[in-house]
Amino acid sequence: LLGDLPPAQASEGLAQMEDAGEVLPLLGYPDETAGGLMTTWFIALRRHTTAEQAIQFLRRANPDTDIPYYLYVVDRTQRLVGIVGFRDLVVALPDTQMEAIMNPEVIKVTVGTDQEEVAHIMSRYDLASLPVVDENERLLGVITYDDIVDVLEEETTEDILHLGGIESGPVIDKPYWDQRISSVVRSRFFWLLALFFAETFTGTVLRHFEEELQTVVALSFFIPLLIGTGGNAGSQTVATVIRGLALREVRTRDILRVWWREVRTGLLLGVLIGAVAYGRSLLWNVEPQLAFTVALTVAAICLWANSVAAIVPLVANAVGIDPTIVSGPLMTTLIDGTGLVIYFSLAAAILPEL
Repeated sequence: LLGDLPPAQASEGLAQMEDAGEVLPLLGYPDETAGGLMTTWFIALRRHTTAEQAIQFLRRANPDTDIPYYLYVVDRTQRLVGIVGFRDLVVALPDTQMEAIMNPEVIKVTVGTDQEEVAHIMSRYDLASLPVVDENERLLGVITYDDIVDVLEEETTEDILHLGGIESGPVIDKPYWDQRISSVVRSRFFWLLALFFAETFTGTVLRHFEEELQTVVALSFFIPLLIGTGGNAGSQTVATVIRGLALREVRTRDILRVWWREVRTGLLLGVLIGAVAYGRSLLWNVEPQLAFTVALTVAAICLWANSVAAIVPLVANAVGIDPTIVSGPLMTTLIDGTGLVIYFSLAAAILPEL
C-alpha cells in the first residue's frame, strides 16, 4: 500500500507506524517479486543452539499463530544453512543442537524472483513458507502461504480476463460491484475493436466466394456449424497447452512434440465429428456430395485448429508475451476466417456446380 502512495503520503504513513524500520527496507523491492511479498518477521537460530534454548526462546517470543511452524538456522553472517520443523524441535532431546536436527537442503528463492515463480515453487513442493535470501545466501525474509494465495488469485484473474479478451489493468484488483462502468468499458473496448477488425477477414472471405454462395445456396447453411466447431476445437487445445505451461509440464522446447500430439488429436476428433456431420447434413436433405464436403471440412478444420492452437501459445511464451493474451477470442477469430477458406476451397474442388 505504501509503495502505491505518493512519496509525501508514504512518508507520513511511515512516520505514524511503530514498526516503520521493518517496513522501510521492503519498499525497495518491486511488488511482484519475492522481496515485495516477504515478511521480515521470522525466527532464526544459530546452528549450535540447543533444543531447550530454542523452546525457551519461543516461549519468550510468543510468535503469532499465523507464523508457519518452521525455524531457520543461520550462521554468524546470517547465511541460511538449514531449516527445522517445530515437530523435530519438540521431540528432540533438550541438549540436541540445531545442526543435528536441521535439514540442510533448503528450498529458497532470491529477492528478485518473480511472484509467479514463487507460487509455482510453493505449490509444487507443498510449502507453508518459503525463505527469501540475497545473492550471498543471507536470510532476508519469509513468504507465507497466505501471501501466495493472493498472488495465485491475482494471476488466475489476469489469465481469465486475457482469455476473455479483456485488459486486466483497470479491473483486476477490484470486486465486480466496485468496478466503475467507465473502467470496464476501457478494459474491453480496445480488445473488441481489435477483434472487430480481425473479424473483417471473415467478411472478406465471404465476399471472395460470393459467386459460389449464390450458385450453391446450401453452402451457407453450414457456415455457423463449421466456424463454431473450429473455434471450439482451438479453444480446447489452447486451454490445455496454457495449463501445461502454467504447471511447467510443457516447455517452449517441447513445441514439436506438442504440435505432433495435437495434430493426432485433431485428426481423430475431426474424423469422429466429421462422420456425425455427414449424417446430420443428409438429414437436412442436401446432396451427398455437399454432405461429404461438410464432413471433410469439419475434419480439416479440427486438424487445422489444433495445429495452430498448439503452436501459438508456445511461440508467444518464447518471445515473452503472455500466452493468454494471444489466445481465446483472437484464436477463435483467426480460425473462423481460415476455416471458411478451407470450406469454400474444398467445395470448389468437390462440387460439380462450382
